[in-house]
Amino acid sequence: MKKSYLILNSILVIIILGLVFIIPDSENMKASTSTLSKSLTTSILNSTMKEEVVYDETTIDEVVDNFSNKVNSNITDATLITDVLETVVGTMSGYGLDCKGCSGRVGARYDARGNNVRYNDPVYGECRIVAGDKKYPYGTIIRVKDSKIGTFNAIVLDRGGDIGIGRRYMFDLLFYTEKESYEFGLSRNTTFEVLRYGY
Repeated sequence: MKKSYLILNSILVIIILGLVFIIPDSENMKASTSTLSKSLTTSILNSTMKEEVVYDETTIDEVVDNFSNKVNSNITDATLITDVLETVVGTMSGYGLDCKGCSGRVGARYDARGNNVRYNDPVYGECRIVAGDKKYPYGTIIRVKDSKIGTFNAIVLDRGGDIGIGRRYMFDLLFYTEKESYEFGLSRNTTFEVLRYGY
């Protein structure tokens, strides 16, 4: 586009110079040549600018569309939330909101009273609450697999006395009541996949 603009400008300059030098005595011709020159330059600039603007808009739209299509074809929900950062296998225990010494508020200052044993994460959706090792900051997302109650996502929002790496249980799952947690018992050889560390 710039090359065509330069070529047109050069041609215009040659025409104007030719007219100026061929008829030097005619004042009217000079005035009309000057007017013609301005008119042609304005016309060329306007048409060039219009073409460039349309060309740029088209290019931007095409780039955005191409990028969107590539992103949509290459990224699925699964790849967004299933990148496993760490995998550990161990035993999961359970505890209830009404456990001895429990207030219903978990370590991360989340109030689980009123049967809020699930947490709604903006990225991972509904997650069960678990107590975990200090290695896992509050907000860590764990995919629990092969448990007695199936596969689900959990979020670390609490700590526990016998919970963590090298201890009796890897994670402790929050239930509504201690009775429910006793019925659950222990889930041995459970796989824990870390999907996110902290919030």
